[in-house]
This record gives sequence, structure tokens and C-alpha cells, in this order.
Amino acid sequence: MTTSTLIIVLSLVLLPIALILSVIPYLTRRTESFGVSIPESVYDSTPLQTMRKRYVQYMALLTVLLVGGFIGVGTWITLTEESLSLVFAAVILLFLILSFVVYLRFHTEMKQMKKEANWAQDKTQKVVIRTDFRSQKLTYSNLWYGLPFALTIITTLLTALFYDRLPNILPMQMNFAGEVTNAVEKSYRTAFLLPIMQSYLILLFIFINTMIAKSKQQLQADEPDKSFQQLKLFRRRWSLFLLFTSTLLTLMFSFMQWTYFYPQNQQLVTIISLIISGIILIAALVLSFSTGQSGSRIRTAESEHTDSVDRDDDRYWKLGQIYFNPSDPALFLEKRFGVGWTVNFARPTAWILIIGIIASAAGLPILLTM
Repeated sequence: MTTSTLIIVLSLVLLPIALILSVIPYLTRRTESFGVSIPESVYDSTPLQTMRKRYVQYMALLTVLLVGGFIGVGTWITLTEESLSLVFAAVILLFLILSFVVYLRFHTEMKQMKKEANWAQDKTQKVVIRTDFRSQKLTYSNLWYGLPFALTIITTLLTALFYDRLPNILPMQMNFAGEVTNAVEKSYRTAFLLPIMQSYLILLFIFINTMIAKSKQQLQADEPDKSFQQLKLFRRRWSLFLLFTSTLLTLMFSFMQWTYFYPQNQQLVTIISLIISGIILIAALVLSFSTGQSGSRIRTAESEHTDSVDRDDDRYWKLGQIYFNPSDPALFLEKRFGVGWTVNFARPTAWILIIGIIASAAGLPILLTM
């Protein structure tokens, strides 16, 4: 793959990331705006519509500058593929940092607007709870992960049975041209690296699926029945996406392991990996746009509307994104700005889980290839 082609490919990878970050204000709940709780009745007001449009404009300008800068650096300066990849990683990091700075500006503006408007005045603040919530079928059963587990077991057994046929040097990393850039000597640890990583990822997806099922129920006070239906579909759809992603990644790792026994054009491995990654990314984008946070973009039957608003808990959301509430027993809950879930950082268990996941993800490859 030529340098110019690689620059184009990496630039195209940036665009979906920029797109999802730019339209987040349109995907969040209608009772939240830039990390600040609001009555749903003001979501479509002119000032808030203008704010969302301005945010998109800011993010579009940021995207043009960074993508243009990346293309310029890659075109004007002769770089190796590894150096270009490092520049790309730096651009991604810079984009995330600057997008957060843009968000903070709008978050501060939104807080000031809420303070001046005092929308919740003369409205009853409520927390709505359904006692039958946990009895609902909120996610797909973890038993469905038996399929990717079965593929992993088959891959593991074949590796054990035909271990002697493995080459003495196993490729660990390749560039976009299909050339091996990192390899290790064959050993039982390195030979079973991919099956072990398959098992780790499946367990991680099972954990996330369980987290979705156990996360705090957050129903809207003004339309509890409607939000309940949306929330159920929201969780079910993301649960299915996790199963779909887990199966595709397991197939990809099994294919990579198979190439150890039957050497293929190494560029084919890169192409297959890019195709699978692209399918997962497109599926995530479609799901985000069609569903929204908490199912806010899902059309459901109209329900009775009440003149109540959600209880204001802005004080527990640091910078509108970090939930810290020692008095809340909930460990998992939905993000306030974005699509997905977060944790209650006031709970020590949350820190243990985060550190454990990061440490195991970083440590497993190191331990198995030392």
C-alpha cells in the first residue's frame, strides 16, 4: 500500500469518529442538553436548536482543520508507515481533547442558560420507578455467547492438535502492505495468544451485556410509559450489537490463527481485518443514529403526558459527564452526553473494574509474548 493510499484510508477512518462526536447533541435524551438536565418541553426551543447547530459547526471546522493537517503532514513530509501511524494516533488524541474543550464551552453556556430561565419553576420533580422493570427481557441471554465460545474452543483444539505444524516464527503485527513488522518465536504461550484473546473478549462482552441488564433504570417523569418502551428497545438493540460484534471478532481471530497453519497472502489478513472493523463501525453508527441514547430516537405509541420533570441531579454530574454520587447504590448507569453507559465513580467497585479491565487488556499480550 502506497503512502498516499494509506493517508486516504486513515483520513476516512477519522470521518466516522468526527461524525459521531459532532452529532452527539442530537442523540442524547431530550431531557438532557450538553450534560445539563432540562425539561423535554424546551428541547425544541429556538435557543437550544441554535446551540446544537453551533456545536456541529464548531466540530465540522475542527474536523476540517485536523484532517487537513494530517493530509498535509503526510503529503509534504516523507514518513514511514510506522511514523505515519503515530502521527495518526496523535491526531486522534488531539481531536478528542479539542472536542472535549468545545463541549465544555457549550456545557458552561447551557448551565448559565438553565439558571437564568429557571425552567423547573412551578413543576414537580419526580423519580419514576417501575417495580416490574427487572422482570422485563432487557437484553439477550448470555447463553448466546456459546456460539463464539464454540468457535474459540474449536480454534484452541486445532492449535493443540497441530501445534507441530506451526512455523517457528509467528507474526504478531503487520503493516498495511501485509509485511510482518513484529514476530515472536513459537511457544505454547505465543501459539495460544489469539485463542486466549478470543476468550478474554467474549468474557468482556458478557460483562458489558450483564452491565446493560443491571444498569440503573432512568425513566422520564413526564412520559414514563413511552420512555419505558424506548429504554427496553434501546437495551435490547445494543445487547444484540454486542453479540454480533463478539461473533465477528471471534471469526476474525480464528481466521488469523488459521493463517498460521496455511500461510496466505499476509495482505489478505489486513484486508479482512479492515472489512470486519468497517462492518462493526457502520453497524454502531446506524444503531446510534436510529436508536439514540435511551432509545430517544425510537418512535413508539403515544402515552399519557404529565406536567412533571425529572429530579435535578446535575450536582452529581461533574462537568456533565462524570457521575459521582456516594448515596446512589447504582454502579452502572447511562451516559449523560453520548450514547452508552458509564459508572458511578463514587463506588470503589467501579474503580476496581476499570483498573482490572485496563490492566488485563494491556497485560495479557505482554505476558503471553515475553
